[in-house]
Amino acid sequence: KPFINMSAKKSRFDGLDVAAMTSHLKRTMLGFKLANVYDGSALGVNSSASGGGNDKAARGVYMFKLADPSSGPAAVPVDASKDDDVKRSDGGENKEGDNVTSAKSSNAAADSKRVMLLIESGVRFHPTTHYSQSSSGSSSMPSNFAMKLRKHLRNLRLENVTQLGNLDRVVDFRFGSGNYAHHLLLELYAQGNIILTDGEYRILALLRTHEYEVKNENDGGGVG
Repeated sequence: KPFINMSAKKSRFDGLDVAAMTSHLKRTMLGFKLANVYDGSALGVNSSASGGGNDKAARGVYMFKLADPSSGPAAVPVDASKDDDVKRSDGGENKEGDNVTSAKSSNAAADSKRVMLLIESGVRFHPTTHYSQSSSGSSSMPSNFAMKLRKHLRNLRLENVTQLGNLDRVVDFRFGSGNYAHHLLLELYAQGNIILTDGEYRILALLRTHEYEVKNENDGGGVG
């Protein structure tokens, strides 16, 4: 009998994977507000398709940070390293320390309402916990495409996630509604693509562009 390696990892989503993940995101992320967009390479995320660790392999990977608006405003960070230095001269309770503990709890609650959505052109999309707070403060400049996404999508809610066609590997993420609506189209076949459009599907930005060469009729490329 032919040997079948059941332990082999799937390198990219197929139509059924897209359907399952689309359904999952509809149940768990609709209504969440986009807080920021990061390049995957800036957060140390590598392309799953190539298996490599270089930045070039991760250029099609983006991390979308979304927040549940019902969680309320995030707490103001407090420097917990100063806990031991804060003491009352009258020997009473350390109220400052109590405030630090309260702030820590508030920040933890706020973080629990935030999710990271990983999108990789041509490969996959799914929630992830691969994220470090220090990476978001990195001094590295975001790519032009990430800047475009931030400009048009930041602070908009994720209103819908739709799989196009009959189990096709194309996903439509709709952010905002009415005059503020924008679509992010993710192609998960071949090299894939990520396309940003307005509410009328007019293209605003493309991850990958391709120029098609038009042959001249004299070169034998015409219809005769």
